[in-house]
Amino acid sequence: MNMKLSKYAVLFVALLAVGCSRNSEDYIDEDYEKLFPFPGIEKPKISYEDQVVQLGDPDAPVSDYVYPGVEITENVRTYKVTLTCSFKEVNIEGSLVPAKDIESRYVIRYIDTEKQLRTITSNKNDETAHAFLNNAKDYTLTFTAKSGYPMYLCVNGVGPQNSSVKATISAVSEDGFTIVKPLSANEFQNEEGLDKIKAPFCAYIILP
Repeated sequence: MNMKLSKYAVLFVALLAVGCSRNSEDYIDEDYEKLFPFPGIEKPKISYEDQVVQLGDPDAPVSDYVYPGVEITENVRTYKVTLTCSFKEVNIEGSLVPAKDIESRYVIRYIDTEKQLRTITSNKNDETAHAFLNNAKDYTLTFTAKSGYPMYLCVNGVGPQNSSVKATISAVSEDGFTIVKPLSANEFQNEEGLDKIKAPFCAYIILP
């Protein structure tokens, strides 16, 4: 009797094993290239630590200007450069001073892609200026530049009490792998009468 039970037990286990096993045809061929596509070799990002901020003289005359850019011929990147600047002048009551009464003579300088030093100012009588600011209105320009271009910003000038000037220049590479440190200045003039801002700013970064 025990012998018969043992035979039936072995037969049952064998049938169970056959029933549970799956034929290789039951498995679907997986397309691993679609499931795990090769993303390509990741391009190295250039970190902020690799970008040296070089200081200039905010009081240097325009006649002393020498183009500080460099020639780069390998791994040249294209960047979108954005400059935004403005000034604000208010009276003792806090209202915006009308254009005809503006006393501020604030100056923002940058270098264009033709290697020329350009001037933006709040002083409508400045014949050397290339663009003028309106009170409390942002002035923004964008352009493209290549590796080796000096992203330059200079902010200086004088204004009456309760006036201010600010500017920021930044750049991002078109491939998205390089974000450049922005250069910025935000200065207030709180002394009585016309006075120079306390911390004129001048610096540049060579785009990598």
